[in-house]
Amino acid sequence: MVQPKTIGKTKTISPQSPKERRHDLQVMVPQKNEIRKVEAFNAIPAPGVQEIITEENSSFEFLRLARIVLQEGTASRSLDKAEAVYYINRGEVSITANGQTHTLGKGDVLYVSVDSEVSFSSKEFCDVSEFKAVSCHTKYPDKLVRHTDIEGTELAADLGSQRPMSERTVFKLVDKNVQANRLLFGDTYMAHRGGVGSYPPHFHGPDGPHGLGANAKEEIYHFRCETEIEGDIPYVLQNCALPEEKVNVYAHIFDEVAINVTPTYHDTIAPPAVDFMFTWCLASFTEGHRDWAEIYNKPGYENEW
Repeated sequence: MVQPKTIGKTKTISPQSPKERRHDLQVMVPQKNEIRKVEAFNAIPAPGVQEIITEENSSFEFLRLARIVLQEGTASRSLDKAEAVYYINRGEVSITANGQTHTLGKGDVLYVSVDSEVSFSSKEFCDVSEFKAVSCHTKYPDKLVRHTDIEGTELAADLGSQRPMSERTVFKLVDKNVQANRLLFGDTYMAHRGGVGSYPPHFHGPDGPHGLGANAKEEIYHFRCETEIEGDIPYVLQNCALPEEKVNVYAHIFDEVAINVTPTYHDTIAPPAVDFMFTWCLASFTEGHRDWAEIYNKPGYENEW
């Protein structure tokens, strides 16, 4: 198992609107001589509550992302026909929902079900990600999942045995251990700098290159990157090739960027000096259909896990 660790400097910026958060990436598609736009979002948090990915600034039907940063303060959120996971990036925070208060530290997750009022309180700096799925209709029990509770269990999947540079642990924080309508959530840590994450190339449309069917899932990646080269700006290369394409198409993704990987293959390559981790969140198109392993591998890569 790869041990979780803190990657990337703590950052905040001045508040930005969701429109300002969106910045499309442009990549050249080999063999087609065309430019492809890729949905990406500046996810650096600002003090208070910041909407990062919304219905207005993205093509997501179900998934949303917000960041909550407190410094000896409070905040609140309302989940109207939505469910959410709250993931602690930095610090410690108390979260109250449905009459229960939980104190969470780095890496911990609280699942909160539909139609809930959620409040946050911290006596020190804390940074929380809210991954939310809208249009949810069943109220399940709230569930606290501490990162340490799943480390060393079957929910901490060690992958990459076929390719040492893709060795990683995928911590499935919200999976079969949590009842939910649409959401699956976790974080991934690499065993080596310059590693290859999410390998082999795959996407979560089980209908394969023919499209995203009823059993497909939307997905957000949110990256943290750092480099051992002083003064350099760390980045990873993210595959954004469509499933019917035989070539790979890579975009540069920098620290604190979130990206929509729904329609494309997604494997991630880091330069030799770069270490990275990422949080990932899936929302199933069909409520209750939350099979994490239901994927489509790029042809020829079926046995590369």
